[in-house]
Amino acid sequence: MESLMLLGFAGILRDALKVFCKNGRIMASVALFTLLTKSILYLSITFSTKPLITDLLVERNLLHVTTPNTPEFTNILAHIRKDFKIFYGLECIYVILDAVTFLLSATATILAAAIIHGGKDDLSLKNLLLRTTRSWKRPLVTSIYTTLFGLVYLFLYAAILFGITRIIKTLIISPVTVFFLGVASVFLSVSGIVFFVYLSAIWTLAIVVSAVEEIRGIEAVIKATEISKGMNLQGISLKLLFIISSCLLSGILMMLKDPSLTLHRIVALVIINSHGLLWMYLFAAFTVFYYRCKKTHGERVELEEILDDGYSKIPTTTVTTTTALVVGDDIP
Repeated sequence: MESLMLLGFAGILRDALKVFCKNGRIMASVALFTLLTKSILYLSITFSTKPLITDLLVERNLLHVTTPNTPEFTNILAHIRKDFKIFYGLECIYVILDAVTFLLSATATILAAAIIHGGKDDLSLKNLLLRTTRSWKRPLVTSIYTTLFGLVYLFLYAAILFGITRIIKTLIISPVTVFFLGVASVFLSVSGIVFFVYLSAIWTLAIVVSAVEEIRGIEAVIKATEISKGMNLQGISLKLLFIISSCLLSGILMMLKDPSLTLHRIVALVIINSHGLLWMYLFAAFTVFYYRCKKTHGERVELEEILDDGYSKIPTTTVTTTTALVVGDDIP
């Protein structure tokens, strides 16, 4: 059973890589859009906030040497508040634009991977753009729901751990009880992290579902939960691989000791773009995973394929009562 799971997991990674090879021009175009927009956004926010940070540092030093409750002190404090508002305003704009870039890149990647994996290798950039503009609202709604679910889960998780910690610190209990509470907290921590990875895999699959099918939000999450039954280990493995790879990339920047400002920016830019490419591969892999989940449950995949002369629904997966045939999908 474990060997079959490993073979299936390796097969998903292999087929996701094949998606990039089958139509390299389309996937390269999506990657170029991702890299350019992320680079422009990062450089824009870096250079636009640099003067503000410099001013804040100068004003902070002036505040320390200025007598409180004087007009000069009040004036400096007003300037600091103004600079902080501008700084956080720019950061909010950056976060919004980065989220838009992520959404468009994810939608385009999922649609391209679905069509290419479904057997159509001659997808044009024009058709992909049309599909993306028609479909991006569904992943947007789903991502909002999954983000809220994640925040609620993390809040409850932190609250429970905090409660256990407070009980251990405040109550006068025996060493044996403390030991069992410690074991319970460790078990709860590990279980909570594993369950969160599972939920994260479901939520990522839900975004794929909402991009490919005409559903969104909670409905997409429910559909992702249903079709992934029996294949959860593969979904968890995909998400866990992404999390580990993402942490390794982020760790590179943390390992640099006292780098120069220029080197710091270059490394940060490389890591940001690497994360963008990693997300592309993750969504391509989860699109392949989506196909396999549908095939396992005997369902068919239908894509609204945009043609130059209009729209038509073309089934990319055909299922009969005795056999399931998925074009371009061979499960080892």
